[in-house]
Amino acid sequence: MNKLIELRKIMIEHQKADQLVQGSWWDSEAKEGCFYGCAVHSDNDAIEKAIDTFKIEPWVAYWSEKVFEGLPKDLALSWPVELLDAMIAFNGDYTDVYHKLSIKRLKRLLPTEDQAVNDAIKQVIDYHKLPSEAKRRAAESAAESAADSAYAAASAALSADSAAESAADSAARSASYAAKSAAYSEARSTYLAAINTAKEKHWEKERKWMLKLLGGE
Repeated sequence: MNKLIELRKIMIEHQKADQLVQGSWWDSEAKEGCFYGCAVHSDNDAIEKAIDTFKIEPWVAYWSEKVFEGLPKDLALSWPVELLDAMIAFNGDYTDVYHKLSIKRLKRLLPTEDQAVNDAIKQVIDYHKLPSEAKRRAAESAAESAADSAYAAASAALSADSAAESAADSAARSASYAAKSAAYSEARSTYLAAINTAKEKHWEKERKWMLKLLGGE
């Protein structure tokens, strides 16, 4: 039997039994866990064991677990079977899929406000379009230049942040502690909610990209 078909059956069983959960590899008492924790019933080296047992492309295994943890709950619980259906039907080259997925991810970053960073991203995209040692070296060189540029910008930003922090501290001292605490709590909650939403949106895009690529699009 195809090992992926075997894994799909396991995932369907866990899905029906409501045993798939985010944030835990495998809970032997509750009989529940994440994608690969459920697959091998282990919280120790679960991905590595799944790669060996079910003959999964390593980068796909590590990446798909990240997607599982990053998706909204409803999409996460259907993700393992959804992905395995696409993988079972796929008869192409996973290396090609890796490069195409990388290109989609990189293109989404453009444009930035730093031209050196834009150039570096484009160089890496060129490498993924037609991988070669020469293009890899060119991409590394562009990335180093971009890092230097970003470091300089970060240093300037840090100086500005320090000045802003001093001003904020001065303003905060003039306000009551209760008001400051409430404002901080509200701002932090809003920030964390925004970050979580952004992460979920990112992994939703990665999910759609992968399913399309496996489907030949």
